[in-house]
Amino acid sequence: MEIQIHRLKAKPKLNEQTLGKIIETVSKRLALNAKSITVVFVDDSTLREMHARYLNDSSRTDVMTFDLGEDAVEGEIYISLDRAADQAEQYGVTVEQEIIRLTIHGLLHLKGYDDQTDSDRKEMKSIENALVEQYGNLHN
Repeated sequence: MEIQIHRLKAKPKLNEQTLGKIIETVSKRLALNAKSITVVFVDDSTLREMHARYLNDSSRTDVMTFDLGEDAVEGEIYISLDRAADQAEQYGVTVEQEIIRLTIHGLLHLKGYDDQTDSDRKEMKSIENALVEQYGNLHN
């Protein structure tokens, strides 16, 4: 599986290589049939524009995913670094931990999980929490 990460500002505890390892490990755990995963870090305004353009929703969001593949997942995950920083402060975690959570959330979307209904959101959040607990410390 090819993994690409774009525009992640270097952090002492989380760099592109470490995030790539987390993506690889979680993808295997999910049995995600992935040919490639690309993660792109953007600002709020860019992701908000994408959210409006592709989902007809002009509200802010923290992560968006696209699967461009036919036989295997060719996934793109877009993450707002602005949202990650705000949410890290809100939830009392590091920015690195929030980036890992958002990346795992994006991988779950690529696996087919959805969070549009309350029951789907609850199921997805439960799996997300378990994966973050199990694999989120790979950056330490």
